[in-house]
Amino acid sequence: MKFERVAELIINQLRLKLENSQSLSIFARERAKFEGWLKVELCDILSKFFKDVTPERDRIDITFENWAIELKTVNTNIRYENVKNKTRPITKNIQGIINDIEKLKSTNYKNKAVLFIAFPAEHNHKHWQIHFEKIVVKLRKIRYLQFYFKEKIPGVIYFGLI
Repeated sequence: MKFERVAELIINQLRLKLENSQSLSIFARERAKFEGWLKVELCDILSKFFKDVTPERDRIDITFENWAIELKTVNTNIRYENVKNKTRPITKNIQGIINDIEKLKSTNYKNKAVLFIAFPAEHNHKHWQIHFEKIVVKLRKIRYLQFYFKEKIPGVIYFGLI
């Protein structure tokens, strides 16, 4: 399946889950990561379309067919209403995504991608864009969709082809 179709499928299905979960809005309000939840939900989404969805194969978060995907949740330190002000190591989060990109480059999978959710964040926020630019230069293509957790907390789903 081509990148655009996989990106559309993943992003649209994830958006629904993110926007309709009261528990995830609590995580967003507290700036707490939820990568375990993301892995489970992405497996659920993909298993409806692909037969061989596998978590943690070859030390890769999720694999299916000829795809390898690494996942991250990026809790930013950008101030928003309804979100607790906490200091978060966003530079380490960004480096983690870059490290995953480099790791996937050395695998034999035909299609390699990173999926990450930035929160609280809006795609065009100038502070977020400084960090985002460090990631996007490492990717061949990227798709994204802005969404809102309950309580109007902004987030962005990104799916990038390596």
